[in-house]
Amino acid sequence: MALSAILKKLLFVRQFDIDKGKITILGDREIMLSASAILELQEIDETKIYETAKQSSLKNIRGAVEHAKVYGKMRDVFMEEIAHLGDKIGQSDEGVINTLQELFNIYGLGEINIQELDNKGKTAIVIIRDSALAEEYQKKRGKSGKVCALTAGVIAGLFSYIFGKEVDAVEEKCKAQGNSYCLFKIG
Repeated sequence: MALSAILKKLLFVRQFDIDKGKITILGDREIMLSASAILELQEIDETKIYETAKQSSLKNIRGAVEHAKVYGKMRDVFMEEIAHLGDKIGQSDEGVINTLQELFNIYGLGEINIQELDNKGKTAIVIIRDSALAEEYQKKRGKSGKVCALTAGVIAGLFSYIFGKEVDAVEEKCKAQGNSYCLFKIG
């Protein structure tokens, strides 16, 4: 099993730990839930899942950046990269894309691929391959409509931080519909 580059860096600077039933990332306690459990929760209230995921991912990225600003001088290059994430906007779309892809990878929702990024217009188009939620839905229930509300919320939160204003992510295509990927429009 290969760990993402960002998790390796977090392990190195002792900001990621799994021990005695506790998962800790940047000082915050995390939990893992199966994709089927997420789908069950999503069916209870899809809008609430979306908004909760959006606010949570926005809070988490803000927290990571603030944490890095406080401890950046004592940590390795990774912490400096996160501390300067905001500076990358407008300077290097490639830097923003790489950082977002690494951060999204931690969530385990699938492989993110940013197709278009317009920092000025505050819009983006994102493709998620191997969506954990869409694949679980297909496996248990067959083809259906759009099922990635949690993923959309996480994406909306990340891009709200990056763009410096609240944006939404709307799923236009879903693997659960028989597509080969899920596609989200952000703006």
